[in-house]
Amino acid sequence: MDDQEIKNEIVNTMLHKRIVGAKKAQVTTVVGRYAAIPSHAEGRAKELVEELVQEGVVEQYGGGHRSNIHLSDVDRSVEYLKENDGDIPFGFD
Repeated sequence: MDDQEIKNEIVNTMLHKRIVGAKKAQVTTVVGRYAAIPSHAEGRAKELVEELVQEGVVEQYGGGHRSNIHLSDVDRSVEYLKENDGDIPFGFD
């Protein structure tokens, strides 16, 4: 998996699980349990979450070792996947 495929998988999974608004999840849970990312790429995926935060697709909050994230906006996430040739979960397009 290249970096863009990993980022698309993270956003797709968060949309599918509806991790948006008041719902949140830890970075390690999204990367390690929810998303279909190979275990050898999980470290890189955690770094790519930071890029998604900078791009405004994901919001990060919380401190310490419990880094929580959620999507900033459903429409923004769908547009991100469209722009980057990602799969959009059923019901969001």
